[in-house]
Amino acid sequence: MDLTGDYRLTSLKRVEKIPVGIDAFVFRLVGRFRSRRSVIRRILRTARKIDSLGRSLSEKSDAELKGRIEGLAALLKRPVKDSTLCEAFALMQEAAFRTMGYRPYVEQIAGALCLYHGYIAEMSTGEGKTITAAMCAAVRGLSGMPCHVITANDYLASRDAQIMKPLFDYCGLTVGAVTGAMKPEERRAGYAAAITYSTAKEVLADFLRDRIAMGKMQNFSKRLLDRFSLQGGEFGRGVVQRGLCTAIVDEADNVLIDEAVTPLIISRENKNEGFNESCRQAYELSGKLQEGIDFLVDGKLRTIHFLTDMDEWLEGPASSGFSKAAFLKDLIRQALTARYLFVAGRQYVVEEGKVVIVDESTGRKMPMRSWNGGLHQMIELKEGLELSGLKETEARMSFQRFFRLYKNFSGMTGTGKEALGEFWTIYGSPVLCVPNHRRCLRKIFMLRIFSTKESKRVAIVREVMNVHASGRPVLIGTKDIDESETLAEMITALGLECRVINAVRSDDEAAIIERAGRLGAITVATNMAGRGTDIKIPDKVKKLGGLHVIATECNPSSRIDRQLFGRAARQGDPGSASHYASFEDDVLRRNLPGPLWTLTRHLGRLSALAVRWAQYSAGRKAMKSRLSVQRTDTWLEDSLGFSGNDV
Repeated sequence: MDLTGDYRLTSLKRVEKIPVGIDAFVFRLVGRFRSRRSVIRRILRTARKIDSLGRSLSEKSDAELKGRIEGLAALLKRPVKDSTLCEAFALMQEAAFRTMGYRPYVEQIAGALCLYHGYIAEMSTGEGKTITAAMCAAVRGLSGMPCHVITANDYLASRDAQIMKPLFDYCGLTVGAVTGAMKPEERRAGYAAAITYSTAKEVLADFLRDRIAMGKMQNFSKRLLDRFSLQGGEFGRGVVQRGLCTAIVDEADNVLIDEAVTPLIISRENKNEGFNESCRQAYELSGKLQEGIDFLVDGKLRTIHFLTDMDEWLEGPASSGFSKAAFLKDLIRQALTARYLFVAGRQYVVEEGKVVIVDESTGRKMPMRSWNGGLHQMIELKEGLELSGLKETEARMSFQRFFRLYKNFSGMTGTGKEALGEFWTIYGSPVLCVPNHRRCLRKIFMLRIFSTKESKRVAIVREVMNVHASGRPVLIGTKDIDESETLAEMITALGLECRVINAVRSDDEAAIIERAGRLGAITVATNMAGRGTDIKIPDKVKKLGGLHVIATECNPSSRIDRQLFGRAARQGDPGSASHYASFEDDVLRRNLPGPLWTLTRHLGRLSALAVRWAQYSAGRKAMKSRLSVQRTDTWLEDSLGFSGNDV
């Protein structure tokens, strides 16, 4: 590794503290000013100039075009002039046309310019964010600096890298993808490419593992002094990344907000038979406690409240013969949490004798991840599995702090306006709304809310039958695996064929998505199909009214609901969406006060106000969790500032 690459490996942007008090008020005003409409109007004018310039390149040969792209690489390594940037994006537009078969339009060029200048670009679902990110990534990649394109899941990372490979090849750039199942050698090859597609969890996990591998050599000055004393090239042997330079985050609200509630922790497993035995004892003791007498289950806060003095109970005859470990009370709480608050098919699935966590916001499995504090072991006992070892934390970092370490940071999403303040306050990125290329023809029907889940399911199946009779394809979005399987069984019982996508049945995801827009297709999916999924519909379906989407339950954020609706009526196509909810849904049960829950369920159509209240309350709770993570980051930074490491 040369000196420049060695320096870049640990060179990070200085993280500024988030302002508070009057400073925070002034800071928010600055954010509002930088998000003003005149900014996007100016960018659109520049995009139109680039579009004209790009069309003028159509007569150039491939050799001439590639020569000009190669010549730009040297110019992009220095401070970039406006004329150079315009030429770069014009060349990307023409290159995209020659390799992908379509010419990126003005709004997509404007979105790419927003990304290049560090904004969060809000582009409606179906407006072509994949090619928008690729154009910006190609321009950044030509500078020779590593560029990471962050997607919502492994499927999208692999898909987007494969789709955009012809464009990058034409520009003389390499592209790679890093997914959860890859080994270190494959990861190193993925990061060695000019542009790397991956997920936030994988990039952050690799960053932390690299820091662990570097040990005391994280500081470039120390490495420079010891450079010639290291024998056999020991430094960097376990490092896979090339540094943090540019991050372009697709589905930015999901990655930077919805999934940023908890930090990412790197841990190692140590066999601790004493701890495992305590877990077995605690789980057995928890079976002797009675709900309503010894403890209460708080479904809203997802916690257990003891009604009995557990210290005294543990000294009594009910627990005779058991160890009196100091943390036994906490383990019993975890055991009750596993028994009453964690359900197979919702928070986790069991595969090959192991508990695999399911991400509730995306519906996807998260292998190689586990709960801490003994909770994972309690769920293993609940499912009758062999206990895993105790996890010891080696490194920890929040997504908020991690993405602020990139020198060039930007993002895009179809639902960014609701989170405008948080994007600016935490990440220092203003939100700009890019107008649609074509008028959206989506019809969204009024929310229908029911008292029970069963009555809601009956109404959903009835609507599926009516829409299917017209020949239109139907996409049914559910919140968890159990609900997707239940609805699929009800539809199949009526003699209709339907396909299911969830964390358990994800092998044929790409093939099912490809067929989901065909005439008469019925697809039931968890939130796996709610982001980044482009369902193509043939002309015959367009004439019938396009894809119809049914949301079976309200999500904690209306942004996630809007993402599901966005699978229909993309890029000027017709389409529609309907929305269902019941007072037995988790969002309403957890976030509505008892009296309000009782009152609003008898208000007819006005009961839809309860859904808005519940989503607002859930959003406030999630915001508090993210602020708590941020405060912990600040505390750790202040407390460990004497360590001398960069991070």
